[in-house]
Amino acid sequence: MALKHALSGVITLTCILCYYNSAYCGFVFDDISAIKDNRDLRPHSPMINIFLNDFWGTPMYKEQSHKSYRPLCVLTFRWNYLLWQLKPMGYHLVNVLLHIIVCIMYFRMCAMFLPELTSFVASMLFSVHPIHTEAVTGVVGRAETLSSVFFLGAFLFYGKASKAKKNTEWKYLSFSIFSMASAMLCKEQGITVAGVCAAYEVFVSQKMGEKCIVEIGRKILCFEYY
Repeated sequence: MALKHALSGVITLTCILCYYNSAYCGFVFDDISAIKDNRDLRPHSPMINIFLNDFWGTPMYKEQSHKSYRPLCVLTFRWNYLLWQLKPMGYHLVNVLLHIIVCIMYFRMCAMFLPELTSFVASMLFSVHPIHTEAVTGVVGRAETLSSVFFLGAFLFYGKASKAKKNTEWKYLSFSIFSMASAMLCKEQGITVAGVCAAYEVFVSQKMGEKCIVEIGRKILCFEYY
């Protein structure tokens, strides 16, 4: 346990070293529309509007709406606005914090299948990979990082539910379903964690091999045919 905490600390420090300079960046590109021009972030705007409008503050029923429904992410922007108004540093610091959380959760997820040190190496590569630059340094990229927090949370809770005793598995399963819904409300692709959990159930929990799956598929096809 002590080693796991120490390795998590190294991952945290690595994330900070990689992205600390993003705290001094301003708002760019889509940040302007999502933060500066979005009235849903202002305290005088009714909170309910966050759940009625799209990511950019346009009502969902309007033809001009982008139809990107991410109310939980917009809600965090509103909290940022209450604390920092339109000062970019606060928004960027939250993004870095979320990236740290994602990397530590990724480390825990890898540890479900791999040795601890191998999981650590995978997490270090994940934390410094340049593909995450846009999601972490761009404020609107929070939709990806926040959705990833709940995505990984849903999978980790599902893993615990599959190993828990019958009198406690419902608790972890409830947390998994809640996290799954939250991931989807941060960014639409979050719903794909349902497929990941299903694959885990089939291949890991139930230990179904290729032959077993083919046999089940054959029976289903035969049933539908008749």
